[in-house]
Amino acid sequence: MKTLLAYSPHYDFRLPGLAALHPFDASKYSRAWSVLREHFGEKLADITLQINDPATTESLALAHSREYLASLSHSAAISRVVENSLLKWLPSSLLQKGLLTPAKYAVAGTITAAHKAIEEEAIVFNLGGGFHHAFRDHGEGFCFFSDAALAIQLLRAEKRLGSADEVLMIDLDAHRGNGFESYIASDPMVHNFDMYNFQAYPGLHQGNPDEFPFMLPLHAGTDTEVYLNILREELPRLFNHVKQPKLAFYNAGTDILKGDKLGGLSVDYNGVKARDHFVLDMLIKHNIPTVIMTSGGYSKDSYRLIADLAQHLLEMPQ
Repeated sequence: MKTLLAYSPHYDFRLPGLAALHPFDASKYSRAWSVLREHFGEKLADITLQINDPATTESLALAHSREYLASLSHSAAISRVVENSLLKWLPSSLLQKGLLTPAKYAVAGTITAAHKAIEEEAIVFNLGGGFHHAFRDHGEGFCFFSDAALAIQLLRAEKRLGSADEVLMIDLDAHRGNGFESYIASDPMVHNFDMYNFQAYPGLHQGNPDEFPFMLPLHAGTDTEVYLNILREELPRLFNHVKQPKLAFYNAGTDILKGDKLGGLSVDYNGVKARDHFVLDMLIKHNIPTVIMTSGGYSKDSYRLIADLAQHLLEMPQ
């Protein structure tokens, strides 16, 4: 399968003092890009979709209420999404530029990646996105906009996804994707596979396990061996259940890494890489066009894991 990246230097969150307010590595996207540029050199530009414009309000309104989008012009609303009340005292213009604009570029990256994945039967790694805590009428957990849900709705509106086309979400961020769940609650064509720390935000999925067989709660501290054994046993079941998906999304959160400030799991560095390689092997084996997103990651090694996954993807035989 063809493999590509999607990226913009505008992905980085650029709010002065953000590191003191939130354990988020605001520059992990550009840091990962720098590692890749050093490795691939000038060739990197030829295999990267450059994201030149942010997602528009009109496109965002396909997945979010107009009232919610309008509320994001106020600092108080932005501070609630980031879950830090101190931000409400900062000028809205500063928060718009430093937080919302980067998020809109990342959303555009996921949309572009989804289009290209379907058009060329490719795997496209957006070096951003994966905002799975955003709901239609509000945001949570540093997620302003639901990029994957929006991409699905756009593709359907454009008839690139038909009413009978099935879609996979493989969400391996440490936290349950509660926002994305809300979009697909009554959508039988989108299948959600989510391995998550149920002892961390937003907690345990409340559905009947028999009705949600691919919602897989993990205990805090789950280690590398246990994590990979569960993944290797359960993920093939998803592919047996959904025979011919038209598109997949892979939320490759690096916050499962041991020592991550928010993830609460204990998977070592090589274990995260093994996770990613296994998922990619499954997707390629089944020839599924795929969008990969970075999602959460709150350690000093997050950017290196992002770069490792991108390098592995781009160097796979095509």
